[in-house]
Amino acid sequence: MIRKKILIVAPFTVLPGEKGFNRFRYIAEELAMLGHEVELVTSNYSHAEKSFRQPDAEQWSEAALPYQLTLIEESGYKRNVSFARIRSHRRFERNLKLYLELKENKVDVVYAAYPLMGAAQLAGSFAKRLGVPFILDIQDIWPESINSVLKLPDRWLKLLLAPMTAYANQVYKLADYIVGVSDTYVARGKAANRKAKAYHCLFIGADQAYFDVCASRNVEVNKPMGEFWITYIGTLSHSYDIETVIKAVALLERTGYRDMVFNIFGSGPHESRYRELAKQLQAPVRFMGHQSYEDMIPYLVRSDVAANAISKGARASVTNKIGDFLFAGLPMINSCENKEVMKMVTDCHIGFNYRPGDYTECARYIALLFHQKQFSHQLGVNSRNLAESRFDRRKTYPELYKLILNT
Repeated sequence: MIRKKILIVAPFTVLPGEKGFNRFRYIAEELAMLGHEVELVTSNYSHAEKSFRQPDAEQWSEAALPYQLTLIEESGYKRNVSFARIRSHRRFERNLKLYLELKENKVDVVYAAYPLMGAAQLAGSFAKRLGVPFILDIQDIWPESINSVLKLPDRWLKLLLAPMTAYANQVYKLADYIVGVSDTYVARGKAANRKAKAYHCLFIGADQAYFDVCASRNVEVNKPMGEFWITYIGTLSHSYDIETVIKAVALLERTGYRDMVFNIFGSGPHESRYRELAKQLQAPVRFMGHQSYEDMIPYLVRSDVAANAISKGARASVTNKIGDFLFAGLPMINSCENKEVMKMVTDCHIGFNYRPGDYTECARYIALLFHQKQFSHQLGVNSRNLAESRFDRRKTYPELYKLILNT
């Protein structure tokens, strides 16, 4: 096997010891284990934890990691939607530009996450300067996703975002190879760049072996007999339609369902609003906070329904939480309007699609799953089968490693 020097630029990655299990850290580890020389370039500020990383932390030392870790300085921010975040990312991009300009070590492949747009553009330009392949991994279709915040009519949005869209298209055009977390995102990249050598959909997924280890951990999960758990995992922000599920379980509670509980794992800018709504409606909701992947999975596998609660107008597609929902063997209620996700839910028989904001429809599907135990169980079996065939990183990611080796 040819040993390659691979540069991975991923501003939002999750590092060992932090809560979560990120795609780019996983790829860096696996490529290093395959014998490649890997450098993972990320931020000194954790987007998920909203805290600064200590560069001398023992778990990130050269001895502890199989790859080289480089932390690029940014200023940090507390709110995801804020001018402070824009300033912080700009600082990251300026420092990344300087780092790449001074970088002397030759690399054979540059692999970058998108977004950040600016960071991906710098990585692509660096690859072009060296004359090496550039692989772009589309995690989100920015700037289109901004409409989940602005909620403007499409015609106005296109006009307002035209300069950013033109810039995004230039970034896509830098790619020699386009990878994306869904067919939807790959298609967006392909629309801007039809000259790439290959296009590949690679779901974020999960590592089946590691998921099952976490699921079987000896963790005390207090689930009273007869309780029916609907579980959400993720950020509590504008893109996620948590409000509808809270209203749905409140409606069910009022109509006689006494054993239903909505478990929310995560944190975010809208948490206080959701807490107030749950209190106001006397809804059976438990806010579980932002927990580690290892501590969260035992709760997820003991749940009865997974809630893929996505807001109307959000441009989300096959998100990272879907892989965990499927591996947990749960039926899914889904409000994501992305056609690829909706088709997966119906064609693979893993749950129900409901309209975002329609809490009566959401409640109806939860009640159906509560009453139809055998049917619900079969949907869960279908979920696990789908996970094992299309979402297991051990089976799907080797295609990416092969792509990198053959560039």
